[in-house]
Amino acid sequence: MSRRPHRSGGRAGDLRPTRTKAVDPNTNGATNGAANEGILRLEVPVVIEAIARRAHFQTPPFTNVRRLVDGVGDGLPGFVVDRYDDVVRIELWAERWPGTFLDVVDALRTELPLRGVPLRGVVALLRTGAGRSELSIPFGTVPEAQVVQEAGARYLVRVADAKAVGSGIFVDQREGRRLVREAAAGRTVLNLFAHAGAFGVAAAVGGAAAVDHCDMARKCATWAAANLALNGFDPRKHRYLVDDALQILQKAARRQAGYGVIVCDPPTQGTRRDGTHFVLRNALAELAEDGCRALGDGGLLILSCNDRDVAVDDVLAAATVGAQAAGRAVKSVEALPVPADITSKQAPRGRPMRGAVVQLR
Repeated sequence: MSRRPHRSGGRAGDLRPTRTKAVDPNTNGATNGAANEGILRLEVPVVIEAIARRAHFQTPPFTNVRRLVDGVGDGLPGFVVDRYDDVVRIELWAERWPGTFLDVVDALRTELPLRGVPLRGVVALLRTGAGRSELSIPFGTVPEAQVVQEAGARYLVRVADAKAVGSGIFVDQREGRRLVREAAAGRTVLNLFAHAGAFGVAAAVGGAAAVDHCDMARKCATWAAANLALNGFDPRKHRYLVDDALQILQKAARRQAGYGVIVCDPPTQGTRRDGTHFVLRNALAELAEDGCRALGDGGLLILSCNDRDVAVDDVLAAATVGAQAAGRAVKSVEALPVPADITSKQAPRGRPMRGAVVQLR
């Protein structure tokens, strides 16, 4: 593997709480060992077929961030490829680099330009069951940060950081950002677990009066402000709360803050600032209740869950129970849509994100 220059990384992410991704999220119920076995049989024709399939999928205009290969949804458990403009990011869940890894990289170098996708560099992140991450740049150059577009909005991403929880924009939340953009006009929006503030950008582009970003990591506040500035908005007109998002939501619920839109995209589990352990599956109904109490009439709550052991119907049920407990009149509770290029949404456990959209009357 001498063609594979790499840098080693430690634990994936320094946000607390964080998304937990030590086990392959695209196994469709298989064990991590089964996922590793699938990766070791990684075949170039299957990768090319997955990329070709996307030619028929609709994405918003002025969008250069999309999923090219989606694990079990494309017959490749534990193998995900995302495009960020002219950089491709590969994530693998395995104990070691597959023997065909460089063949796949060569195929991407050949296939993508033929499909009109410029390719400056490829970055790959190997995640093992032990929680170790190893970063490789097997082709070209990958900038420390770059600007990409989704539906014309601009986002600063960092795709070559092995310690980061995410690049700065989660591809599987594209439809959620569209919903926020459509609902935000003239409203105040609360973006919980805001990370790089992608939902906040969507809200601002949609005409939000103000956005409150909340994340425990101070660097995320700076990142969110930079993203707003990239899109021509004055960051000083919005708030950046470096705090426990759960406490912020509880306080907003107690005072019936009257937000127009609330986005709550928590980690699957993590440690809170006070040292207590948070498990999302046990808190969904409470989050929905607090979210609905903190909304004004006609408000919109997006509650997202990344725990693959929780079914979509369970999230919808928890959201319904929470809204009822809040005593709010509910117009609808629907599943959060998943983009077409996230093909693993058809698999019970392969689906990367499951969420509820609660619309109040």
